[in-house]
Amino acid sequence: MSTIPQDKLDSLVARWETVQTKLAAGPDQEIYVRLAREFAELDPVVAAVHELRKAKKEAADLRDILDDEASDEEMRQLAGDELEALDDKLDKLERQMRLMLLPKDAADDKNVILEVRAGTGGVLGQQH
Repeated sequence: MSTIPQDKLDSLVARWETVQTKLAAGPDQEIYVRLAREFAELDPVVAAVHELRKAKKEAADLRDILDDEASDEEMRQLAGDELEALDDKLDKLERQMRLMLLPKDAADDKNVILEVRAGTGGVLGQQH
């Protein structure tokens, strides 16, 4: 499992908090629209960051139980089973996070007009 740079995640969370604070301050309409759009883009990413960090902390706690000689065997077995399932979840969350962190294409926010025309050439139902 590769790791995502924590400083990048920290900066995203910090920016999300800043945007949230600025939105709560009641800016003028033009600034509000820009901030609301940025917040809408950051919110799912920050939610995924929190979920990833929560899962990593849970995995660390489970590893502590496994490493603790004072834990009884049944507890260690349960922790091992949970850790195995959690490792799969961590892989999935990290892949999801990497996709979310990919740079956006500038064309993603633009409108598009699609013109559909009837096909040309050939006759419908004609057999060769």
